[in-house]
Amino acid sequence: MRYAAVVLAMLCISATWARASPQPANTSAPKTGFVTANGIKLHVIGLTRRGVGESDKPADGYDTATRVQDIRQFLDILGIRKASLIGHSMAGDELTLFATRYPDRVTKLVYLDAAYDRTPEGYLAGLTDPTNKPDMMQRLRMEALGMPEAADIPVENMPPAKDWAILVATHKAVFAFRPDYTKVQALALAFYAVTANQHYPSHWLPDGADASVRAKAEDWWREKGHALMREPVEQFRREIPHGEIVELQDAKHYMFTGDTADEVAAKIRAFLLK
Repeated sequence: MRYAAVVLAMLCISATWARASPQPANTSAPKTGFVTANGIKLHVIGLTRRGVGESDKPADGYDTATRVQDIRQFLDILGIRKASLIGHSMAGDELTLFATRYPDRVTKLVYLDAAYDRTPEGYLAGLTDPTNKPDMMQRLRMEALGMPEAADIPVENMPPAKDWAILVATHKAVFAFRPDYTKVQALALAFYAVTANQHYPSHWLPDGADASVRAKAEDWWREKGHALMREPVEQFRREIPHGEIVELQDAKHYMFTGDTADEVAAKIRAFLLK
């Protein structure tokens, strides 16, 4: 029987092997290759999600349930019976559903700014942020929600039509998924790049924001933003009483890079080695 720690990033999945006790670090370059799972070819340094990188890019199969089956078959092919899953951003949906459907195959879960219920209502409320500017991500999300006014948002360097369709399909799955942490049996650690403070996150402000913009952002944060950011944290706390939460003040979404990288890595390591 083999055990692994499988890391799921926002758009890809990679893996590192873990043993029951600490071992010297392996500094050799990871091996790459391809695995055929769930009817498609997937690139391996671990596992690159369908539709990304060198993995196949089929026209469908971007819903959360199908992506979970990709992971299960990937583990089966490699002979990995049980794994710890680490996921960033939308990969949290895969962590939650995989752990719910296959509880005997999960040791621990680590959510890297990934434990969210991304309801369309919450996203639409976020559009009222006065610092919000129309961009590619806004158009992408609006298209995924079927909002016809998305076409009015100009995008420079628009991806090819096939790639754009994959992005839209993936975001549709994000908006459709509703996490139920009450069914998660594995020990879980959730990082959040949200602040408990009553002030608008400084790194969200546009460059050169003047006093007027800052004041409007603060007003919005008090009226809507702070509650929107706190609810996912409290949902996780309510539904996983055996879970652990780490809130990183003013951290960015890609918390495993930059100033918070070392802290995040250390806390993950300590959690997995417990």
